Amino acid sequence: MWATAGRIARTRHILEEGEVVLSSDFPPPRVPQPPPPQFREPPRPHGQQPPPQVRQPPPPQAWQRVQSPPPQAPPSNASTSQGVTAQPIPEGSKSYIVTLLLSYFLGFFGADRFYLGKTQSALVKLFTLGGFGYWWLIDLLITLFGGQHDATGLRLSGYDRYKKTVWIVLGAVYGGALALGLVATAAYASFDSSGPTTFGWALIAIIVAGIIAAGAIWYLRRRVRARPAKAKRGSDPVPPRVRVLLERLTEVRTMYVAHAASGTDAAATIVRQMDALSADTGELFSRLAAKADRAQRARAELEYEDKLGKIVGALDRGYLLDVLANPRLWDEPDQRIRNMQAAIDAVDAQVLDNVRQVNAHKGIVFTVAIDGLIGPRKAMDDWQRDFDRAAGNGESPPRR
Repeated sequence: MWATAGRIARTRHILEEGEVVLSSDFPPPRVPQPPPPQFREPPRPHGQQPPPQVRQPPPPQAWQRVQSPPPQAPPSNASTSQGVTAQPIPEGSKSYIVTLLLSYFLGFFGADRFYLGKTQSALVKLFTLGGFGYWWLIDLLITLFGGQHDATGLRLSGYDRYKKTVWIVLGAVYGGALALGLVATAAYASFDSSGPTTFGWALIAIIVAGIIAAGAIWYLRRRVRARPAKAKRGSDPVPPRVRVLLERLTEVRTMYVAHAASGTDAAATIVRQMDALSADTGELFSRLAAKADRAQRARAELEYEDKLGKIVGALDRGYLLDVLANPRLWDEPDQRIRNMQAAIDAVDAQVLDNVRQVNAHKGIVFTVAIDGLIGPRKAMDDWQRDFDRAAGNGESPPRR
């Protein structure tokens, strides 16, 4: 009994390579395994670093699963994998507009079906006078809504292009006819042999009240629109196009101020002239807005838009500023400066004269000549032409 218990006590379970081994005796003695061969690194030259060791990833465990990508939905019928859309229904050579007109005007005789190539049904429709009217109406509605096809089964040409226009025309025609019928019915019910009826007087009162209300709304809207324009004219009486030129004149003035600060006396004189011209022009249009009529304001706007445009163009970098900055590059620079000053004085003198005419309630008259301004422009073109010839660029722009 004790021997049996000893053998049972000495029994144990050994797990080897995933299998359970039941032994009632002592396990066999373990045979010592030889150690694994060690890798010996070859000798390296002196001073050379060992190569970096690449760490291998551990083998996947049994519980790890490789997830497969989700299944892709099959491509729809509308498009392929290359993104090519489905082809639209092809159209034939028969016109949608022609078919619709034939169906409406000559549908009782089968003209629309003869046109579409449906000869047999067209003959039946002809001999039955459009199926006693029912077939005519059905074909008309089918054509109108785009369901009609030719003899080969193709769609009518131009339906997608003209369907909106057809519905607009139909709405206008039948809507106008309905409105005309209502008006005729109301007129017939409004009068009898003795004059306007009670309904007629009520209708006349409604029409008169509508006309008065429409006139009042139009007048109020006009007043509302006129207030901002009047307020704008009161805040800035100078016309927009003339105001743009005066702002440009102010920008050019800053350049002349810089020349005057460097000691150029002519630039200081031109600055004073520009200030006087800007102030007098603003004063002229202020008085025109208060005292003159619209025709005089329009004449003054056209006149000074032209003159101020020429003044600003001659005072800019292209001419007089370059004369002041580089006098040695111009012939007779002092004479050019004096001509420009005379032109500014002439325009300013005309502005003052027009102010006096407005104060005297007279029509403004423009008599000043600006030859002094045209002369420098011509001289500038001559200089540009000579410069281009010297540089070998060929002919310059023609003289103005």
